[in-house]
Amino acid sequence: MELAQYRAYNQAISLESMEIHSFKANKTLNAFKLKSWTGLYVKTFVISIGVYCFLRVSFLVWNWGLFKSIGISDIAKAIFLGPRFDACSMAILFLPLFLFSFVFPLFVAQRFIKTVWLIMLSVLQIPFLVLNIIDIEFFNFAGRRFTLSSLFIFQEAQGKLTGFFTTYIPGCVAGAALIFVYIWWVRHIVKDSDLEVRSKTKHILGHLVWLVVMVILGRGGFQQKPIDFVDASLFNAPVLNNLVLNSTFSLIKSSDKDKLPQVQFFTKSDEYIPSLNGFGQKPSLMDGIRFKTKQNVVIILLESFAFEYMGKPNHQEGYTPFLDSLADKSVFFPNAYANGRRSIEGVSSIVAGIPALMNEAFITSEFASNYFVGLGSILSEKNYHLSFFHGGNNGTMYFDRFTKSAGISNYFGANEYTGGSEDNDKVWGIFDGPFFKFYAGKLTEFRQPFFSMIFSLSSHHPYTIPDAYKGKYKKGSLEILESIQYADEALKDFFDFAQKQPWYENTLFIVTSDHTQKNILPEFDNELGHFRVPLMFFHPKMAWPKIDVISPVQHIDILPSILDFLGYENKFKILLGESVFKSTPDKTVLLFNDSLYYQVGRQYVSVWDKHGEIRHYAVDDQRLAMPLNLSVDFTLEIKLSLEKKLRASIQYFNQGMWDNRLYFPNK
Repeated sequence: MELAQYRAYNQAISLESMEIHSFKANKTLNAFKLKSWTGLYVKTFVISIGVYCFLRVSFLVWNWGLFKSIGISDIAKAIFLGPRFDACSMAILFLPLFLFSFVFPLFVAQRFIKTVWLIMLSVLQIPFLVLNIIDIEFFNFAGRRFTLSSLFIFQEAQGKLTGFFTTYIPGCVAGAALIFVYIWWVRHIVKDSDLEVRSKTKHILGHLVWLVVMVILGRGGFQQKPIDFVDASLFNAPVLNNLVLNSTFSLIKSSDKDKLPQVQFFTKSDEYIPSLNGFGQKPSLMDGIRFKTKQNVVIILLESFAFEYMGKPNHQEGYTPFLDSLADKSVFFPNAYANGRRSIEGVSSIVAGIPALMNEAFITSEFASNYFVGLGSILSEKNYHLSFFHGGNNGTMYFDRFTKSAGISNYFGANEYTGGSEDNDKVWGIFDGPFFKFYAGKLTEFRQPFFSMIFSLSSHHPYTIPDAYKGKYKKGSLEILESIQYADEALKDFFDFAQKQPWYENTLFIVTSDHTQKNILPEFDNELGHFRVPLMFFHPKMAWPKIDVISPVQHIDILPSILDFLGYENKFKILLGESVFKSTPDKTVLLFNDSLYYQVGRQYVSVWDKHGEIRHYAVDDQRLAMPLNLSVDFTLEIKLSLEKKLRASIQYFNQGMWDNRLYFPNK
């Protein structure tokens, strides 16, 4: 009996001990779960950063064509560094939530607080999540993460969203699912949290601690200055720097970073003006061979026609058979560069000679009201009929307003098109085929001499072509290539019609592209390759002189070249460009992307990075992987000359914008 009592006693002691340990374990577990305000913020913060990391990997996978030639170790490093910028973004976005939870729980019921807090989180987070999802594809068009100056794209998207969603149904569904899971997960955390304020002192102290943490995260650490774009510029390849960033960070930080910096490397104009491409009077190869009668001028700007899509110049079959044949009969420049990465930048570069050397496009920038002289304004004084054609809906990219300010008095868009509704692609505007026919007919109606420019449309995303043409063209590795072939055929039909018209033999045709698109050839999968476009000058009756076609040329060279061809003096000359018919031995092209400058010459490429450092490369070093060494690869004299020319070009443009003196000193 005593033995049984002893066993019962031991069993009771064991059960009591187990209950005590279980109670302590549960207490420890509950403490670990952090169901208070601190726990809510920690969990939501971690989940948010996890979602951003997932989006970063999605960005990498979707744009793998831009990363495939980069070392895995560099890619891994970029992904590893990314959460620092994600945490900074979250700290900034969470600030309104923090202020709300700091004050209102002291006076308002917990249930109401939870609902409002979740709504606020959704309002703050969902738009930025959508932005990061959009940027996964939009990066291919802009070449950099979304910034404040990129917001114009949403105005352009009005009425086109159905077409975008249709094109990217899987991506839209995946993005919506990700946002739903994120909000559902946070809602579950909020519902499970105990946010009752039982001690005002602990509540206030807890939030003060959290405030310190947010300040540290929002600054990106304990360094002297808060993190900025420059802290992500850790790689020579800008695409990797963009992988480090997220679109939320870039948009928030760009609110005061899209400003054009005011620089002064030289105190007197005569110290640097002579270094610019357009300085001085140079003899022209057109002297003595110009036509005696006034010539018409037609500029054909092809949407997204990258140089690498051509066949013969790249020793491949290609996707532009007619453009290739036209290049054989033209003055063709294989080293031509667009001055920007967006359509809105291409038009201003060609029509007004203003390069895209700042984050925001000139047309939408604060400098849009600056004094400038467009090609239309110059030719109107010579009694030219002036017109601009674009099959897009009127108002697209502000082309109608900008071309009018550039002196082009007649604008023809989708509103002026006289064909049937079946010719509209239901996203951007009129298909290239019918619109080019409409264009050819209008040219025949215009009095001569005329200047006219047409901007094609069908090779713009979502690359829609008429049903009758689907299945006609060869498939390629990119979805754009079918629409490229369709646009090329539309161009052929235009020339077939034009050559039968009386104005044809008196017309200079200039064909180029507004910007590039995704890469298909490895040699163009680099920073300079992303700017390479076709450029050719064709005239049915011109016996062209021997022109240096190997020298690098750019879009802003088109305006002075037209005036040179016609024999008109360019009184209002932007000195960054020069006629392709004039000899400029030290000619360079200046490009700008993601706050980096690229000066491309015949032999050297000079890169100005965000730290103000200038590196030099051989022009055939396509990936800009091996900086040149002084005394080994080039002389000090060449180095100083390259750097002076680069600084001169930057100062000339930046001061010209800020001081509204872009035509200085020849105005």
